[in-house]
Amino acid sequence: MKIITKKMIKIFRITAFLSIIMLVTNACNKDDMTYAEELKAEKELIADFISRQNIQVVTTMPTGTWPDNVYYKSKTGLYFRLTNPGDVASPDSAEAGDLIVPRFIQYTLVANQPDTISNLNTIDSPYPLSFTYLNTAQACLGWHEAVGYMKKNNSEAKIIIYSKLGFSQYADPATPIGYDIKIKIQKN
Repeated sequence: MKIITKKMIKIFRITAFLSIIMLVTNACNKDDMTYAEELKAEKELIADFISRQNIQVVTTMPTGTWPDNVYYKSKTGLYFRLTNPGDVASPDSAEAGDLIVPRFIQYTLVANQPDTISNLNTIDSPYPLSFTYLNTAQACLGWHEAVGYMKKNNSEAKIIIYSKLGFSQYADPATPIGYDIKIKIQKN
C-alpha cells in the first residue's frame, strides 16, 4: 500500500498548475489557427485581393477577346484570365505528355506587402523549369488546369490559385498565390 506524502501532493499541484498555464498560453496564441480557420482566412484574402484589383469574377468562360479585369472561376476554385491566346493559327494544342515550359511571375495577394515572390524567365534561369502536361507529380494542379485553358504555344494568363490547387509549400498555412504565366509547348 502506497502512502501519499505531502511532498507528492505538492509536486502534483505544481505540475497541474504549470499544465494549466501552458494550456491557457497556447489557447491565447493567435498564430495557432485550425485548418478551417486557415481556409476561411485564405478565402477572405482572395476576396480582398479581387476587390482591391477591381476584378470581375464570372462562372462562364469568355470566348474571343476577354474584357478587362474579368477572371473565370472554375469549379475547382481556380481564378483564370487569358491575357494572350498565343499561336492560335497553329492547329497544335497542349496534350497529355507534352512538355510545358512556363515563364512566370509569382506573387502574394496580401495588401501592403511586396508582391513578387519569384520571377522566372530566360535571363534568370538558363535551364528552364519544365513539366509534363497532366503529370501532376511535376507541377501543381492549378498550373495543369491553367494549361488546359491556355491550350496554345506562347499563350499567357493570370491565375489565382487556392492552396489546395497550389504547390505544397503554400499548403501550411493555407496560402493563395497569384501568377502571371506564359507557356511554351514542346510536342512529344
